[in-house]
Amino acid sequence: MAPRGHRAFKPGKAGGKMTLQDNERSVQEDLFTVGEPKAQPPKWMLCTRCIGAAVMLCILIYFSGLFFGPSLLTNVKATVPFENVRPVVFFVLIALTVLSAADGVRAFLRHWRGGKALTVMRSPLSAVFSFLIIFLNSVLSFYVIELVNNYYLLNMKQQYLFLGWMITFVIYLILVFAFNSLTVGMCIGNILFLSWAIVNYFVQRFRGIPFQWIDFGSMGTGMSVSGNYNYTPTWQIIAGIAVTAAVCGFYLHAATKRVFARLWAKILSRGIAAALLTGFVFVIFHTSFLADQGIWLRDWQPWYTYRLFGMEAGFFAFAKASFPQPPEDYSAARTAEIIASVPKEGSGGQGADIPENIIVIMNESFSDLRVYPNFRSDADLMPGIDSLNENTQKGRLLVSVKGGTTANTEYEFLTGNSCVLSPTTVVYNSFIKQDQFSLARTLAAQGYEVKALHPYGPHGWNRDVVYPRMGFETFLHIDNCFEGAEKLRGFVSDRGDYQEVIRQVESKEDGQKLFLFNITMQNHSAYKNEDFESTVDVVGFKGDNEGQAEQYCSLLRISDEAVMELIDYFRKSDEKTLICFFGDHQPEIGDDFWEYCFGKSLDSLDFSEQQLEFETTWFIWANYDIPELEDETISANYLSSYLLSLTGLERTGYNNFLLDMRKVAPAMNSFGYIDPEGSSIQWDSGAEDPEAARKLQDYKCLIYNELTAGNGRDASFFGLDE
Repeated sequence: MAPRGHRAFKPGKAGGKMTLQDNERSVQEDLFTVGEPKAQPPKWMLCTRCIGAAVMLCILIYFSGLFFGPSLLTNVKATVPFENVRPVVFFVLIALTVLSAADGVRAFLRHWRGGKALTVMRSPLSAVFSFLIIFLNSVLSFYVIELVNNYYLLNMKQQYLFLGWMITFVIYLILVFAFNSLTVGMCIGNILFLSWAIVNYFVQRFRGIPFQWIDFGSMGTGMSVSGNYNYTPTWQIIAGIAVTAAVCGFYLHAATKRVFARLWAKILSRGIAAALLTGFVFVIFHTSFLADQGIWLRDWQPWYTYRLFGMEAGFFAFAKASFPQPPEDYSAARTAEIIASVPKEGSGGQGADIPENIIVIMNESFSDLRVYPNFRSDADLMPGIDSLNENTQKGRLLVSVKGGTTANTEYEFLTGNSCVLSPTTVVYNSFIKQDQFSLARTLAAQGYEVKALHPYGPHGWNRDVVYPRMGFETFLHIDNCFEGAEKLRGFVSDRGDYQEVIRQVESKEDGQKLFLFNITMQNHSAYKNEDFESTVDVVGFKGDNEGQAEQYCSLLRISDEAVMELIDYFRKSDEKTLICFFGDHQPEIGDDFWEYCFGKSLDSLDFSEQQLEFETTWFIWANYDIPELEDETISANYLSSYLLSLTGLERTGYNNFLLDMRKVAPAMNSFGYIDPEGSSIQWDSGAEDPEAARKLQDYKCLIYNELTAGNGRDASFFGLDE
């Protein structure tokens, strides 16, 4: 038996026994190593490196045009120095790739000829050198990420540069220890960070907001529409790919397969990875560490936070904010007090009619760009809607999202709950874990058949799970409806969509009241379809996104024509029908277009100007008498309660609370509200009216209670008895 604390000697090739030197060397295998491995890497690793370098060289040559000629960047800001040295960067990348390929070929030939094993440097300093390599790679990866995404890079403060390096470093350590391999961990890490950077770039480019934690819950939705976008890379992306390929080639050549060799040490390695991960999650999500570093969230422009503090720090800061926190004064008793102060039920407009059909149309990306001071077009974008006046109410709608996240506007309308508790979260993906009170349930309790209609896949934004919890009895979607419907740019057109709306009304049983909630798809981004002929010119705008802007504006005219055809149909109907139409958010077209619309840099906007980016349009029309109203500003969370107030239908206590809150905050979103005088006030700025601030706190308690209390909710307040 071997002495305690020592390995047993095992038979070896030389003389059948392992020498003392062999045993010492075996123990040293449990140290980090740098330098050349003691044996050549496998052939497949060297072959992969050679082929990868050759492919990378072809990619660089193919995209060489990005590195020469005029810059494609319209808002250069701090990137001017980078733009000016693009040709130098190109030749450096070519040289790096050629050297990597040559070294790979040399190593492969040496291995093929049976070259001798190379010397390994093993000493107590090996671990130090290995950690140094990981840290230097962390710094490199950080700059790759920021080069791809951040035109403020040269203006970032040193403390945030260091924070980004350390976040990257910790993630690399977790990977290295988890895989017990410097080669595997670092290769996966380099590819991970590059992929993260590229995904963030394209999400920001297509949607106007960066990739966030909440997007993991909506990847199915994103993938379903991903084919509609153009994925032309930038020179920064190509540079990042080339650098990452060269770095991975280095690790593949080194082929340090493991950190620890013995079983107990391998287990320890995974334990270290788990401890690092646990500590990282605790610090980021359960302490104020990021806030203590001075990181703050611009909820309505997340990209600003990402660029000011770094993509990784911004991502994790928004991730932490994506989990709803109870309001400071929240308690069941406090909620009960608020509910007791509100009439639990009430009727709609006194003497108002009860419609047989209530049709709500949430039109994809529909908005009135005339809210911007500098926007001009050579044709009216919505002449039909502009002409509506009889039995019509209309105006501006304030929402909480721009460029995407349709589901949050939908959620605010259907439930009356604002996203003020969680502005960075897709509520459908994160919080709808139980039955919810909604307009669908309120109308079902009063005898309506309630249906949802959407000309796209059922799984988008988790709707197939959420709608039953909202109280919808039927969900009609592209898989069970819309056969043969007219399409435009690959999506069911608004005209094709509304023909199905009409079919649903015509096919119902005699005397059956119907509530139909319809989400359109025609105007979904991106606006780069080459087969679509634009009919509208944007006056005075000649930026890179001119084609997108004109395609979007042309789609608005088509939407306007389609909804007027729907209204013309119901003008002739004998059934009392009320149609509520609104846009879910503004489109994402490009910074140069929005700077044209404002007539100034986006960085110079004040809060009231920024709120213009969250305005769409709305109208309510009926084929019977309702009061007329023009230029009314309201918000998505109030609109369903307001709709009920125009009918003779019963309202819930929650509807009454919301209508009363409109007296002090006529329109609101996650970021602020518009006061009765029309001024935009940011929440928690200290400029709020005391009554509005008090109402907001009451509102937050009710939202949190409705979302989380389950059976503890007051059903007689949030809903009606069926």
